[in-house]
Amino acid sequence: MLTRTTEFYETLPSKCCDTCGEPLEEMADCYTSTCTKCKGHTFYPLSPIIPGPTAHPE
Repeated sequence: MLTRTTEFYETLPSKCCDTCGEPLEEMADCYTSTCTKCKGHTFYPLSPIIPGPTAHPE
């Protein structure tokens, strides 16, 4: 019996880092298997920054 395409993709396990085992954030066209922490890279998310308290309140 064939499964629906959407059902196939929904049942795939989440992708994890090969080094530390942390779940990786799913991104389009991302074929990496090692997280940015283990690679020593700084990741800057594209999501909007939530404003926090200011460092120098006036």
